[in-house]
Amino acid sequence: MGRILAMPDHRLRLYAVLAAVLVLIVGLGCVVAFRQPGAAAARTPLIAATQSAASGAGEPPAVPGTGKYYLGVSSDPDTLSDFDNAAALKQPGILGGYVAHEGELRDIIENSYHLAGTIPMVSWGVDFTGGTVVSGAKDAYLERQAQEVIAYGKPVFIRLDWEMNGSWYEQWGSGHVAPADYIAAWRHIRQIFWAAGATNAAFVWCPNVGQPSGTASQQWYPGDSYVDWIGVDAYPQSNGASSLLYGPDGLDAMANFAALRGKPTMMAEWAPTEPDVPQPFDLVFAWAQRHPDTVKALVYFNYGSAQNDHFLTDHPVGAAEYRSLIAKNRAKIYGPGLS
Repeated sequence: MGRILAMPDHRLRLYAVLAAVLVLIVGLGCVVAFRQPGAAAARTPLIAATQSAASGAGEPPAVPGTGKYYLGVSSDPDTLSDFDNAAALKQPGILGGYVAHEGELRDIIENSYHLAGTIPMVSWGVDFTGGTVVSGAKDAYLERQAQEVIAYGKPVFIRLDWEMNGSWYEQWGSGHVAPADYIAAWRHIRQIFWAAGATNAAFVWCPNVGQPSGTASQQWYPGDSYVDWIGVDAYPQSNGASSLLYGPDGLDAMANFAALRGKPTMMAEWAPTEPDVPQPFDLVFAWAQRHPDTVKALVYFNYGSAQNDHFLTDHPVGAAEYRSLIAKNRAKIYGPGLS
């Protein structure tokens, strides 16, 4: 799914050296151990990495061409098949999941290991309060996460400390961390991943739609050099569509901001709540159609709680509209394929 690039001579020489090393290792009879779900707590690499930090771990997620986009979902593994059936998807192009306070990225990455062509997206929460990231106090933890991404060896999305322009995340959100401190911590983490050679990671900067704290989301932007994709989270309802689309930091404004920065954008969380109506699905796909050069992924939020039920199977009217929209836009969907 990546671009075909002419390989520089120095990289050809480097790969030749690496190939020789790999042959030597095989000749010595080394055995690569793979971690299985439910194994003991000892952390071994998902895949034994043969790449050095200098060579990197490979290419980041491909950016689909004009008018094309990934269809993805964030979901627990045990509800993924229900979502796929309700959406009439063979498998998602992106499979997301959430890592709680300084957890292990591999716990989400490995959910995609058996799905050829599906790219994992880790929504990764790191405590930005108190300046402990920039001070280096978390470097050992951060470096271990970079090594896990390298070990995976395939494209990964990392959605670091999302919805920072809202106040509900006390470890990195508005009112808890100043924008300048957020930016400094983000940059520090990105530099660690660069230094490690985690070239297969694409970092997604993802505010909430609108201005929930009354300030422009761009105040939290780490800068073009530190961001690969620009995301936005939105939960469209049957009413209020005009504000969601056209208001300050609305969906169209965020897509335009991404275009100006030369970045692909994704709707990284979206789902209907109540009532069960088709309009939220229509709005999301229409937004992608209005911005064919910029909107490159739509990632459904397939979770539920007592307050908000976003499971697609619990919205039969919406699910039927979703299937219809997927069928109408088959030629635009980029990824491992449809059922």
